[in-house]
Amino acid sequence: MNKEVGFVMEFRLSAEQELWKNTVREFAEAEIEPIARKIDEEWERIPDEIIQKMADLGIFGVTIPEEYGGMAMPGEEMQFARITVHELARAELSMSLPVYTLLCIGWSFLLNQYGTEEAKEEILPRVATGEWFIGINTTEPGGGSDLANIKTVGKSDGDKWIVNGEKAYISGVREADERGGGHLTLFKTDPEAGYKGTTFAYFPANAPGTTYTTYHDMGRMGLSTGGFVYKDVEIPKKYILGEENKGFYVNMEGFNAARILVSAACLGGAEKCLEISKEYTRQRVLFGRPLVNFEAISFEIADDYAQLQMLKLMLQKAAWMVDQFYQDRSSFTKEQINTTVSICKAHAPMLAVDAAKHGMMYHGGFGYTKDTPLEMALRGAMSYVVGAEGGYHIQKIIIARDYIGDEAVPFRGTQKGH
Repeated sequence: MNKEVGFVMEFRLSAEQELWKNTVREFAEAEIEPIARKIDEEWERIPDEIIQKMADLGIFGVTIPEEYGGMAMPGEEMQFARITVHELARAELSMSLPVYTLLCIGWSFLLNQYGTEEAKEEILPRVATGEWFIGINTTEPGGGSDLANIKTVGKSDGDKWIVNGEKAYISGVREADERGGGHLTLFKTDPEAGYKGTTFAYFPANAPGTTYTTYHDMGRMGLSTGGFVYKDVEIPKKYILGEENKGFYVNMEGFNAARILVSAACLGGAEKCLEISKEYTRQRVLFGRPLVNFEAISFEIADDYAQLQMLKLMLQKAAWMVDQFYQDRSSFTKEQINTTVSICKAHAPMLAVDAAKHGMMYHGGFGYTKDTPLEMALRGAMSYVVGAEGGYHIQKIIIARDYIGDEAVPFRGTQKGH
């Protein structure tokens, strides 16, 4: 039960939110949907002119305050961000462009909450205008969600850290290098203190001593995935978020915002796949009647649609909780937010995969071709099941921990004293 009952969740979108939803949908259908296949297969990147048009519309500024060049509505940042990503994902089912966007607006939101004034003045206006990219940089070759055991280390040297280490499976490595910008990065500043010895800071992609490699993913081909190697990289302390040796806690708050937006992307994609399936099965005639007339088909579509509607409401609640939390820091406990967000992150990607997979099956052999966007949707959605701000099983661990207690967490005992 929340500590204060003065906040009431409104199920309807406000007039401003509805207008923004329609604006983004019209833009996405006109500018993005016609080139979605080219982004995924031919170009394998998001065109600069599309990013600029998105910036001109204000998309990258929905979580950035006006004083830094954005258009954020105080207390509604995550709601507007959720709406934005959902609509973009409907138009670009490979998820390349929605992921690019959710990284920029999700981690800009955290930078605005915890960054230094100097860093915010330098970075946020450039993200809002589309000039720079900003992403998240925690995973290492030895593990993803086990952040207490990261190996990247920063040694204090006056007003900077000297950083050495390696990161892996990071989105946007090429984009940050080519466009400018960087990644919010977790690293050890007290290697003996576990997660209580971590610091969170912005790492410019062009910092001397930084090199990157790219991987060949099965999906999301329009956005790079790769790794960084840091060799004696100097990171100014002005780029810190929060306090030294308390980066883990800031990073975890950022994951909540990012998981909301990942879930929004998945629900947008699932919604579009269901619409494709609905129209096809109504028109496709087999054995003298529409395909949807068979209960094996119609009931499965009905189940997916019910899941979609339930998760949309849960995600709206999660975004509302985060917005309220940053207004007063007391409306909800972090555990309440963690649980609600993880429910969304566990199940929204699974629904996106199911909606795409079921749609392919309804289309028969045609569904296995690239003449429909369904296979592209399946490849993109899988990235959110296996990882991206915590995989499916990590979300279940979080839900079990916060609902059942420490007894449900296999690794909790190993972190006592940290």
